[in-house]
This record gives sequence, structure tokens and C-alpha cells, in this order.
Amino acid sequence: MTFIAFGNHTVRNLLHSPYFSFKKILLRTEHHQDKELLRLLAQKQISYQLLNREQFARYSTDKKNQGIVAFIRNYDYVSLASLLSCKPRGKFPLIIMLDGIEDPHNFGAVLRTAAALNIDGIIIAKKNQVPVNSTVVKVSVGGVAQIPVCQVASLPEALNELKKNDYQIIATVCEPRVIEYSKFDFSFPICLIFGNEHTGIRKNLIKKSDNSLYIPMSNNIGSLNVSVSCGIILAQVVSQWENHRTKKAVTWREKKI
Repeated sequence: MTFIAFGNHTVRNLLHSPYFSFKKILLRTEHHQDKELLRLLAQKQISYQLLNREQFARYSTDKKNQGIVAFIRNYDYVSLASLLSCKPRGKFPLIIMLDGIEDPHNFGAVLRTAAALNIDGIIIAKKNQVPVNSTVVKVSVGGVAQIPVCQVASLPEALNELKKNDYQIIATVCEPRVIEYSKFDFSFPICLIFGNEHTGIRKNLIKKSDNSLYIPMSNNIGSLNVSVSCGIILAQVVSQWENHRTKKAVTWREKKI
């Protein structure tokens, strides 16, 4: 499915990403002197077209397009096997699973947070989940170019595979009877599950989880936006890893042995 992305920073990030393939790039004529950009397009064998302002306006009237629009042929989702074989970016492997996120703004915001905190990847379902599209790319502000996304037919089956690879499955819920997120020990490979904006995580996924976490809230606030919850918990994970960096401890691989 072809979709578009625009803006100098965004498009350049996508051009350097291994996850996007392009149909063509439209440039306003002032970009003809941008040797670095033209060299990159030639190197990647991506066709481009120079248009004057009037011609360019037919394709994009958004003031933030900065004179560059990319027609994306495809977003290349990674396989679960590929995701699990990658070297972890942090102290331990850390993956997010999204269960039925319908709003592309939320998905894009999660991708931006995930990129900022350098997690290893995101798993989504093929059905009942917004895919990577123009809005997701725009909201992620380049984050989607940095983080691999794995699209699977079955989230429960993906959890089974994660468990085989020694991941702890952690569900995030609005339930104070479970563990408070700030008191949890994240020193092992983790898959954090975040649920639908309205219904949360499905019961069959919660049943497969090893633990559940919640974020304590005040003033009768019952829940947070999924991207906000994601940011709070991921920041806690990374902070915990940083605080323990100087301490001598066995690694998760040594624990396994």
C-alpha cells in the first residue's frame, strides 16, 4: 500500500532506514542544489522529480512539507525470528507488544518513545491494529525509521515464541492489586504488553503473562494514554538499568545457565 511522508527531517530519516522502500520523491526546485540529498537518492536508485511551487502544491498543501514529499511503496515489517535474533540495544532485550491500538497518533507516539529510549522492537497484529501509515510516520517524528516493527498473525503465538526465548511477559493494566511498576525488577529479557485505548489488553494475553504492572494515579484518573503509559514504564526500565550499570551482577544469560 503506497502512502506519503513529507518534511526534510522525516524523509531523510526514512531514506536511511532499512524498513522503507520508495516509489519516488518529489522535490521543489530549490532542492536541486542539495547535493547531499541528490547523491543519496542516486545511491539508493530512487527516482525523483523537481517541481516548481505551483506544481508541487498539487501534491501537498501542508506548510510543513518543506518542499519534499516521498511516495513510499512499502514498509518492510521484520519477522519475529529476525527480531529475536538481533543483539539487544540495552542491558537486556526489551520488546513492546501492542494489542489492538487503533489510533495512528498513539502508535506513532509509542514509536517515538521507543526510539528515544532505544528499545529493540515492537510487535503488532495484522488484524485490529493500525499499520504503519502516513500518520504514524508523521507523529513518530523519525522514530519509525529507527525501530523495527514485527507484524504477526497471532499475538498469543508470538508470546509462546518469546517465552521459548526466555522473555518474561509483562502486562500493563489499570489494576492496583498487581505490582507497582516502580517496584518491579526488570533485570531480564522483557516483553511489555500495552493494550487497546478503550478495552486494554485482552484476557487471553494477560493469562499468558508472567506478571502484571500498574501505574499508580491520583485525582480519580483511571487511565493514561497508551503512549504516556509506555513512556513512563520504559523510562523506569532504562533508569533501573542505568542505576545498576556499575554494580556487579550476573547477566540474564548467566541466570539461564
